[in-house]
Amino acid sequence: MDGHHMLDSFTQWLPPFMLYFLVVAIRMHEIIRMLPCNTLAPRLIMLLSLPAALVSPTFGFVRTNAGTFITWALLNFAMYVVIPLWYSRGPVRARLYMVVHLSLIFLSAYLLVLALERIRTSPDPGTVSPLMDQACRMVMEIGFILVACHTTDRFAQRIIPRAGKPSFDSFLFFSALQCFMIGVAVLVISMRGVSDTWFVLLTFILSVLCLLVDVILGTIIWREHDMRAKQREADAKQIILDSYLTGSQQMLQRAEAMAQCRHDARNQLSVIRILAERGKTTQALEHIEALRANCRRNMQR
Repeated sequence: MDGHHMLDSFTQWLPPFMLYFLVVAIRMHEIIRMLPCNTLAPRLIMLLSLPAALVSPTFGFVRTNAGTFITWALLNFAMYVVIPLWYSRGPVRARLYMVVHLSLIFLSAYLLVLALERIRTSPDPGTVSPLMDQACRMVMEIGFILVACHTTDRFAQRIIPRAGKPSFDSFLFFSALQCFMIGVAVLVISMRGVSDTWFVLLTFILSVLCLLVDVILGTIIWREHDMRAKQREADAKQIILDSYLTGSQQMLQRAEAMAQCRHDARNQLSVIRILAERGKTTQALEHIEALRANCRRNMQR
């Protein structure tokens, strides 16, 4: 009987565990794709996923109290924040933003599952098996994660190279504050056992609004950043053009001065030749000295 009971328990809870690992794999895929992480990080996440599933309030393997829920929250924090942030590549600010962005999506997905679980009604609850119920929740959570991640993918790929600059610190702080608020709401709902459907549903709507505000505000910031970068580039090109025009004008003035000097030199040489033919060498020498002085003045300009 004991063996039969253990086999029944194993067959009953193995599929939910597999569904949980599927959710973890989807989240790992998004983290690795957007950050990306090295091979050690996924292994550590998978090692933490089993104890996180055991104390998860969704499965009910362990009685949910303050200690087990805090343990579950810390395990998820290590899985989806600490490990990806530590083992990913790129600037620290860019990695921090992507962790915050993905955490907000994951929290929103969890809130969606809680909200749908509160509003779901069935005429005969016994007709729905626990495994089917668990599968429906996992499918909804995975679907929301994939849709949210791929919808914001273009925004995320554009914001990553820019989020590493100090000018984005205020935006990163705002995003982290949003994620912290939603995380606190999830803790309150789960630890207090909140069953008010409207409270959970409004919390989920708030999380989606935070995600939209994060995307919209980030889009405005990076576009303004690009406009400023283009303006600085245009100013630099204008400075180069102005220096080029100034140098060209100076060269033109020198060319005009040299042309005038050649014209004056021809006239002086003609005068000197005439004076030399008439034997007026003193006056010819004076014209030669005047010609030299004029050339020196033109060369010194």
